[in-house]
Amino acid sequence: MRMQRTIAIVIILSGSALTAWVSRDIAFPAVLCMLGLLGLRRRFTWDFKPQKRAVTSILLLILAVLFALHCAYYRPSLRMGHEAAMTFAWQTVTRYFLASMILMLYLGSPRRLPLSLGLFHLAITICAGQILLLDDRFIAFRLLEVFSVVLAVLYLTACHEPADLPMLLGARRRPYWIAAGIVLLVAVNGAWSVSSMLYRHVEALNYVPIWFARQTAGLGAEGEGASTVGFSDSGRLSSMAPILQDRTIALTITSDEPPGYLRAEAFEVYRTSEWSDLSIQEAVAPERSSPFAMYLAGRANTFRLTEREPSEPKSMTIRHEFRFGRTMFAPLGTCRIDAPLNLLLRDDNDIVQTQHLDRGRRYQITYSPYAYRRSLTGTHRSRMLDVPPHLDARILQLANEIFAGCQTTDEKIAAVVDYFRTRYTYSLDLAIPPGRDHLTYFLLEENRGYCEYFASGAALLLRLVDVPTRYVTGFLVTARDPQSGAWLARNLDAHAWVEAWDDSRNRWTLVEATVQQDLSSVSSAGETGLGAGGPGQMLGQLFQAMYSYGLLGVATWFFSSCGLWPRSLVLTALLAGFLWWAISHRRGQRQTRAKRRSRAAPDPSLAALRKTLARMDRRVNAVGLRRNLAETLGAFADRLRNRDTGDGRWIDVSDWYLEYADLRYCRTIEAPRLARLQQRAASLRKHL
Repeated sequence: MRMQRTIAIVIILSGSALTAWVSRDIAFPAVLCMLGLLGLRRRFTWDFKPQKRAVTSILLLILAVLFALHCAYYRPSLRMGHEAAMTFAWQTVTRYFLASMILMLYLGSPRRLPLSLGLFHLAITICAGQILLLDDRFIAFRLLEVFSVVLAVLYLTACHEPADLPMLLGARRRPYWIAAGIVLLVAVNGAWSVSSMLYRHVEALNYVPIWFARQTAGLGAEGEGASTVGFSDSGRLSSMAPILQDRTIALTITSDEPPGYLRAEAFEVYRTSEWSDLSIQEAVAPERSSPFAMYLAGRANTFRLTEREPSEPKSMTIRHEFRFGRTMFAPLGTCRIDAPLNLLLRDDNDIVQTQHLDRGRRYQITYSPYAYRRSLTGTHRSRMLDVPPHLDARILQLANEIFAGCQTTDEKIAAVVDYFRTRYTYSLDLAIPPGRDHLTYFLLEENRGYCEYFASGAALLLRLVDVPTRYVTGFLVTARDPQSGAWLARNLDAHAWVEAWDDSRNRWTLVEATVQQDLSSVSSAGETGLGAGGPGQMLGQLFQAMYSYGLLGVATWFFSSCGLWPRSLVLTALLAGFLWWAISHRRGQRQTRAKRRSRAAPDPSLAALRKTLARMDRRVNAVGLRRNLAETLGAFADRLRNRDTGDGRWIDVSDWYLEYADLRYCRTIEAPRLARLQQRAASLRKHL
């Protein structure tokens, strides 16, 4: 109990400190910390017996409702971006788990601590870790995960005596320190592996509290600072018009060829004059042999978006002249990025982002158009073919006229491009009447527009003839500085275009439907071969696998990197070892059963005596006292006698244990004495 209480103190202090750190609030965690330390004294507890789990669940639900009301009250006053909204959400969930952990200290028996304390501390660490990952502190996140798991394991094992742990592990013949070492090794390795999984899928987890950010999405391209964004990070139509009149330089690119289309955002679903992005991001870890290599001065980490590089890659170096926040710019077909960053995020549309990217940062991109082809899944394809449910019937009739006689994807793309370029003119002076859908008005009642409308119209029309498309924004870079030779992306170079999936060639195709734009300035490459890595690359993959998944990473690396024969030999050796262990274990069980059968039949009086002791132990344990396995009956009787409060109840129980010991260790167990002992035990159990 003392060891468990000490670990509980560490859990409360560390949980409160972690909550204060990530929430930047000291008062609330400090108050809960003091309440938690007070609750450890077990003086103010509610020990309710009936429906204990139901009452606990109801109290936790009420607490969750209170925190939800708190968030709803403060939500209208939030003026934050997507990342800040997720941070606020995780801070709220972290506070909730801290409050729940403290609440559990005031529920239950006053003679024991709740076992859920360690689990709540794990939940606090996981939720707080999401905030650390948003701040790009994944080393601190992993170390905290390991620390939290070790604390939880120690807290749970502290409920038992040291001699009980080997029995719980099935290791009765092993020393205690070996059993404890096995537990800690498994716990640390499991915590490291789980933290790697959370780290790699941080963006997927961040979609849990995404409703906190629904009212603040799309603020980047409108309102304050819209003219300095440099590109449209919003799918709302007409958001790009102020940008296209600004000549401020946003990017400086060093490349032997025109950079062409640099992708920044991709959108999939169109509703009420706005495109939405429903893709899910995953984390891309850098290649490195040491987890601390990222902190070396001037070190640029390598992020591979494909398993192998093309044989004839092209490259460009991009420098940000603005602070774009999360946004990175890369062409279609990017294979590798070298950047002084710790984490990259890639979504279903191969859009690459990061957590923070300050002004003046440079990164190098290695690419080969169409070298990387991520095939469409069923869900992804359905999003790429989605059209508004209440689409004007005249738009469907227009699509039938445009694509009449078209069979292949190339023919359909050529038809829609020819339609816009022969019937529309380019103009920024596009006025949409209030209350009208922008795209419907553009397609049916206008003959002018700019890139947002041409791209949106082409994407929607192609979807009506079963061509998967996505709406992409970024820069179209074709201007070059005559003095420095660098390519310049200005705000007026912000652009929107379409990427269409060609099933026959299994690749994405650029669709430029904007009038006065041409694809001839954009270089394109054909098929390129992929080179294999050498021993150094395999060793680096081993280090990366161990860094990601601990000891389990060695197995994953071996079966993914080695050939068929090594894998077959290892599998054969593992199978042989398992069979040898199974046969040996089976033989040992047979020998044990044979020894048991060879022994004399047990005395029925002794069996009855043991059952009587077991019933008494269970009853005493139910009222808060537990006889340890390593404790003698005499010592336990003395402990019961010291607990007496003057009514003599525990003295009678103590005398019963002494009488049991006297009968148990005599030469013969007399039936009358056994009967009296059983009757006395039944009477004592009724009064406890």
